[in-house]
Amino acid sequence: MNQQHPSVTATVTAAINAALSASANPVKTAALNQIIAQLRQLRVLPILVADDVQQAIRCVSTLAQYGLTAVEITLRTPNAMQVLAAVVKACPDVCVGAGTILTPRQLQEVQDTGAAFGISPGITPVLARAAADSSLPYFPGVGGASDLMLALEHGFNVVKLFPSDLVGGIKMAKALGGPFPDVRFCLTGGVTLESAPQLLAQSNILCVGGSWMCPAGLIEANDWNAIGQLAAVAAKAGQL
Repeated sequence: MNQQHPSVTATVTAAINAALSASANPVKTAALNQIIAQLRQLRVLPILVADDVQQAIRCVSTLAQYGLTAVEITLRTPNAMQVLAAVVKACPDVCVGAGTILTPRQLQEVQDTGAAFGISPGITPVLARAAADSSLPYFPGVGGASDLMLALEHGFNVVKLFPSDLVGGIKMAKALGGPFPDVRFCLTGGVTLESAPQLLAQSNILCVGGSWMCPAGLIEANDWNAIGQLAAVAAKAGQL
């Protein structure tokens, strides 16, 4: 009698459970599809690192004014969760997500702020399972094929490729497109205004992200005109 290898059985079981979980939460699926559609239209996702609530609100409002109506706020600063909650409340017309989610607890805290989505720089089995069970739309981070297989086991086929410049960028996206043709990538890490058009020409790259639209120096200087100009140029680059 043939006996299926335990690892294969576990993989199939995880994939089935992920599919059942997704199908059991049509609200999450609809929200996720809406966010993906918005990112597909914008092609450029600003990544904001901020620890001051008022500066963050002003920055996100400025980005939206110049065409960038989705933003990722990273959880890299001491006050990041409070900043996230305040921006979500103050900017209801912006698709505000949280980046640098590392633990299931952070995932829950992000969901409690009312954020539209969550993003991680990597993936672990524990976090992937928690995200699959959560009602928060979520994009795990991957650095290669093994990470991507883990993401797919839990039902995630839109992922963050990070750090893009160190893991191969467009070359990695092309390489992974062969065995994983239905996966779409958001590239972050080392992406610039100059490199964005070439990256976005690759068919399986959904969008690119970066902080060049809202650099810390301009935020600290409250130079919203300069940030607006950077946002306008980035928004235009996403439509080329």
